[in-house]
Amino acid sequence: MNTELLLELARHQAWADAAHWKALRENAALLEDAEIRTRLNHMLMATKMLTGLARGEAPDPAGMKAIEPADGLEAAMQKAQSDLAAALEAVDPDKMIALPRGPQGPWEAPAGVLLLQAITHSQHHRGQNASRFRQLGVTPPMTDFVVWYALGRP
Repeated sequence: MNTELLLELARHQAWADAAHWKALRENAALLEDAEIRTRLNHMLMATKMLTGLARGEAPDPAGMKAIEPADGLEAAMQKAQSDLAAALEAVDPDKMIALPRGPQGPWEAPAGVLLLQAITHSQHHRGQNASRFRQLGVTPPMTDFVVWYALGRP
């Protein structure tokens, strides 16, 4: 697993999430939308869980509650991004992590795969939110990786 590539993907994710949060704050109807709010909370919980698992921590059900209001959710997502980046720097990406369940029961995965899943999972849901923005009449920000790269990886 290429840690530098994972770090680049995590940096892109932080930038893309910030662009989405800017659009969310500028359009109150977006933050009032139950579908978007549910998805944002799901993204947060998945990032926290996968990052914790990659660090060898047991899942914490108490930390998996929906966050309200929106500014608390935004801050929690920023912290989860920061924790993900820190884990990428500290965790051995090849260390095997025992997982209690999977598609065929208990299994093991490299920590790097869990961290990659945290990144790609959020990308997927950010795309769903962008689609929902359009349904609600708001043009989503352009947050493709190639755009971030062309802008000098801000």
